[in-house]
Amino acid sequence: MILSVANLRKLFAAEIILDGVTFRIENREKVALVGRNGTGKTTLIKIITGQYEPDGGSVNLQRGAKVGYLRQESPVTPGRTILQEAQSGLEHLLEIKTRLNELTKIIEDNPTQDDLDEFALLHEHFNDQEGYSAERDLTSILTRMGFEESDYEKLTDSLSGGEKTRLALARLLLEEPDLLILDEPTNHLDLQATEWLESWIRSYHGAILLVSHDRTFLENTAGKFLELRAGQITTYEGDYQKYLQLRAEDEERQADLAAKQANQIAKLDEYVRRFMNSQRTAQARGRQKQMFKLQESQVQAPTSDAGMKAGFGKIERSGDIVVRTENLTVGFSDETLFTNLNWEVRFGERWGIIGENGAGKSTLIKTILGRHKAVDGKSKLGSRIELGYFSQDVADLDPSMSPLEHMVFELGMDAGPARNLLARFLFTGDDVFRPISSLSGGEKNKLVLASLTVLNPNLLVLDEPTNHLDMDSRAALADVLNDYKGTLILISHDRWLLRQVTNRILDVRRAGPIEYISGYAEYRRSQTTTAPAKSKTQTITAVVEPTLTPRELSKEIARMQTAVSNSEEAVAQAENQISRIESTLADPPPEADVIQLSHDYQAAQKELTRAMNQWEEDTLTLENLQRQQG
Repeated sequence: MILSVANLRKLFAAEIILDGVTFRIENREKVALVGRNGTGKTTLIKIITGQYEPDGGSVNLQRGAKVGYLRQESPVTPGRTILQEAQSGLEHLLEIKTRLNELTKIIEDNPTQDDLDEFALLHEHFNDQEGYSAERDLTSILTRMGFEESDYEKLTDSLSGGEKTRLALARLLLEEPDLLILDEPTNHLDLQATEWLESWIRSYHGAILLVSHDRTFLENTAGKFLELRAGQITTYEGDYQKYLQLRAEDEERQADLAAKQANQIAKLDEYVRRFMNSQRTAQARGRQKQMFKLQESQVQAPTSDAGMKAGFGKIERSGDIVVRTENLTVGFSDETLFTNLNWEVRFGERWGIIGENGAGKSTLIKTILGRHKAVDGKSKLGSRIELGYFSQDVADLDPSMSPLEHMVFELGMDAGPARNLLARFLFTGDDVFRPISSLSGGEKNKLVLASLTVLNPNLLVLDEPTNHLDMDSRAALADVLNDYKGTLILISHDRWLLRQVTNRILDVRRAGPIEYISGYAEYRRSQTTTAPAKSKTQTITAVVEPTLTPRELSKEIARMQTAVSNSEEAVAQAENQISRIESTLADPPPEADVIQLSHDYQAAQKELTRAMNQWEEDTLTLENLQRQQG
């Protein structure tokens, strides 16, 4: 057991935030903390990490356990370079390495017995901590977080908020604490970095507590769920689908019990009313006591949390061609992001735009909308376009206004209808009068989405609209977008949302964007079979798969389950081979051929990459087959 929380209680003023919260996290467990925004998840984490004091209950960590915590806006040390900040996660190992280098020089000259003993002790500890692979890990993790070697000397002061978060995550991963707490770790990661992080989490030797609203991320990482609702925690063992199943069963049982108790209380109440002050007064008083006792322990039926209830009205049809680019080069005066994009968007199409951070997704959209100058080539919007644009930084909001003032003065609505619309986006009571500057990121996003529904655009362009939204709000957004009848262009790293609402993908790469005209699933399958584009837009067309009978489908699922198991075994064997070679390189015997070992190590790394790719491909195929089976 790495963490035990018992009967935790926390109040802010008279409001109870946590009430009797109890749970455990075992060593090596990967646990998700889930719940709507505002339910107290951040408060609970701050108590666990010692930033808040509880008003009751206890938090007990395993003796000597090291805790690492990634906040949603994690600070980095100013004045350091990117490399120095990342190396701080390996500070202990680097100090040992420096001392080992000093002792090595002493041993070559005239060592004392104390020098030899210290070297042996430090060398053993360095090996136990896998110190010889630390430098390789540092470079690998920084690369996965989007930092190239040419970035290493940049000062942390010059980084954007997203870059600082990714650097803080890299530092934490290198620290390898016994309990790692990650609060929205995917918010500033692209798809490739997110998928790499998922793989890293699955193989991590310590325990991890995840707070995330990314459904696919949780599906791929968590094996236990802690749901925080109404100040209390309910623990669900199993993966995400099991969590949903168990929660639904719990709610059904609770609703059943609540109905039975309500019925019993109603019958007792009727008896009391009928026979009190009659010949049966004594029996009526007895029934009244039973009723009061039952009311004290009465179970309430589960209530659905309020969610966004939004939608677009009737739209005016635009021309057939909505967006067209010809040999478009996107970038800046001192940097070209990509060249020669020939892309056509037709009315009613639903495009998802994906790509690595910095590849130019947002810049492409701004160029097409005329908010950024093209380096070369042409881009044109079609005829009769009514645009609705959601920018990632919600820069179009005036921070000094209130939500109600924004709807009235910026969109020309009357106060009554404006308040009704805001209520559908969960702005109620005095919330409509708060300055926009005081709103959370999720609330600002909801305000912009509310504004877009007023405009009724026939071209809807959304740049990362799910940032700061909880899972219920993301599901509500998916429903809204599925009902939308116009043309959709969506930049997102939320894989679940991309699968739900888009049917075409543009993968923005510096080598040249690639079109996948059959959607996100085809993009995922193509990753192991399709070479990247060179210098022009490539179009990937899906292969139509034959329809399988139910019996054939069951056989194919069984075959793919075996394939996935074999792929997992191949990954494990490759990892074991790498571990054996690293151990030998850390302390090579006199007869060892170090050059050959280095070649073997590179070959083992390639085999691990191949095995991981095969596992991902087999897993995706299996998931698609299981979805067909229902």
